Amino acid sequence: MINEPVMAIKELSDRSSPEERILAAAAEEFAANGFFGARTQAIADAAGINKAMLHYYFRTKENLYGHVIVGALRRILNQVGQAWLSQESMESRLEKIVDAYMDNYERNPGFLKIILREFVDGGDRFRKVFRELKDLGPLASGVTLPEIMDRIGSELGLSLAQTTHLIVNVVGMCAISFVSPLLLEALGHFKVADFNLYLKDRRAAVKSMILAYVKSLIRGSRKE
Repeated sequence: MINEPVMAIKELSDRSSPEERILAAAAEEFAANGFFGARTQAIADAAGINKAMLHYYFRTKENLYGHVIVGALRRILNQVGQAWLSQESMESRLEKIVDAYMDNYERNPGFLKIILREFVDGGDRFRKVFRELKDLGPLASGVTLPEIMDRIGSELGLSLAQTTHLIVNVVGMCAISFVSPLLLEALGHFKVADFNLYLKDRRAAVKSMILAYVKSLIRGSRKE
């Protein structure tokens, strides 16, 4: 069973397990150096263990890499599933889904670096990890990822294509929030002086755009 993602190494207590420390160290090493540049010895040193113990828990660097990615994804998707299955209004649930992505990206900024590096490298390992994620069965909410998408589409009256674009829009707009300050500065528009304030404003903007988008889809489906 693949563990949930862990906190940064400095936030882990002395009582954390070697497995937790390895995953935290690996997340930082993969984010900093990519899969090919990451060194298992550096991960072992950062986790405060010997290299033999690292191999005992995870066997190979590729297996450890998969645990890091799947753990981060499962944490996000668990929160997304719980948000949508709640009894709250549609607006509140969509806002909580945005919060799930933004909160996790803020807590684990290295995850975005890993994903960006993975796409540059061709994405083969990422596709393998997603296949494994499907094979893990239900999330903490008791439903699978396809079932969550089916429920969102069914309740909002959206087609599979529309539901897919909705999810992609949420994921994409949240992710670009953490990259956009660099792009804005490079393009000469303005420099983000307070990154935390910028993220707060971006979170509100993403929620507004997603709610407006969903309402327009619902209105369109009712006219058909």
